[in-house]
Order: sequence, then structure tokens, then C-alpha cells
Amino acid sequence: MRQTLLVLLSVFCVGNIFAQRNVRDSTLNFFSVGIFGGVQQPFADLNERFGAGGIAGGSISYKTKSNLTFEIQTGFLFSNRVKEDTILKPLLTTQGGLINREGEFSDVFIYQRGILISGKVGKVIRVGKANANSGLHLMAGGGYMQHRIFINEASELVPQLVGDYKKGYDRYTNGFMLSQSIGYSFYSNYKLVNFYIGLEVSQGFTQNRRAINFDTGLAETEPRVDILSSLIVKWYFPVYKRQAKEFYFY
Repeated sequence: MRQTLLVLLSVFCVGNIFAQRNVRDSTLNFFSVGIFGGVQQPFADLNERFGAGGIAGGSISYKTKSNLTFEIQTGFLFSNRVKEDTILKPLLTTQGGLINREGEFSDVFIYQRGILISGKVGKVIRVGKANANSGLHLMAGGGYMQHRIFINEASELVPQLVGDYKKGYDRYTNGFMLSQSIGYSFYSNYKLVNFYIGLEVSQGFTQNRRAINFDTGLAETEPRVDILSSLIVKWYFPVYKRQAKEFYFY
């Protein structure tokens, strides 16, 4: 009985000695892995090609004790609202159908697909007497923007849309990007309750990378300004060391 009590007491003490740091009271430095999702709205040249859609992705970030943040983020763009919906018009019959090599009508769908890769530096500004590691979160940086029209013709029986031929219609575009964001970051003593909600604006200085657009027979060489606004919610999974608490026995 005495041995059992000693074992239970030892387990209790060890469990308390390695208790989690108090995130609420003191600023900490730690890494975080984040996953996020949200909605995106294009502007400028990008708005002429696509409508509103979604964004999802992940990030790796580091926060210092002075509440500076450094983050690498990747986001994937998707939408079923394509405004340049005449790209396949030269392939259609007078009835508006697309004939495959077997003489049958094929179903074809077009979507937006894209990617944003950015590196950003930020600052968490504590608001009032709130959590020392939480507050208004400002970030800015740069990176890479890419987008295209994804053409889905599942049967692969339309010769004009097989292999490299499909690339002549997809408006593959990429280039350098600037990014700014404003939001609110919250970190708690519980590793599963840490989040960010904010507005991100990206400006892409891009260009069509295809030699020629098959539907127009022309090269698209003009530089573009693609602006994207995204409202996102991110869930953080911080990784920080545990620190010992002091105990006094009498």
C-alpha cells in the first residue's frame, strides 16, 4: 500500500513539474504549423478572367518573444466561375457542342486553379490587457502567384484537348507577388485552441507563359496586374517547450 501511494505521488509530481507554459501571462517564442481556408475575390486583370472562389493551404511560422513573426505560406486557389468562357468556341459545333473522335458529344468543364507562395514578416500587437501573445496581427511580404484555366474533359477523346494541345487554351500565367494582411491572432494555453482570422491582399505582376493562345491565334505578351483579396481563418498548432513549475514541500 505504501509503495502504491509513493508511485502515485511521484507520477503526480512529475506531471505537474512538466506542466505547460502559461501562454496568457508571458510572451513566448515558438514555431507553429497552420492550416487555413477561406474565400477569395479577384480584382483588376484577374477579375476579367475569374469570379469569386475559395482558397485553402498551410503555413509554417515562428514567433519571437518580442511578438515578431516570420511565416512561409502556400495557398491553393479554386473556383468554378470562369469569365473567359469562350476559349473553346473554335472547337464547338453550330449547336454549341464538342464532338469527340467517336462522333459523340463530350462534356467539358472549365475551372480556376492557382497557387500563392509567400514569405512574410509580421508583428503581433497586444490589445489592452489581453493575452500577451495575442492581438492585432500585421504582415507583409512577397512571393509567387500562378493561375490557369483548368479544362476537364474526362474521356480524353477530343484530340484538340489531349496532352500539350490543351495547354494552348489554359492561359497559364505566373509572376512575382506582393502580399499584405491584417487580422487577429489568438494563442491559448491549449494547443488545439489557437487561431488567426484576417484579410489578405495579394498583387501579382504576372504574364501569360504560353507562346500562343490557340483560340485567338495570338500571343499574349502584355504584363498583367492580378489582385486577389482573401478572407481566411487559420488554425495554428504551436510547438513550444514546457517549463518546470516550482513546488515547495513542508
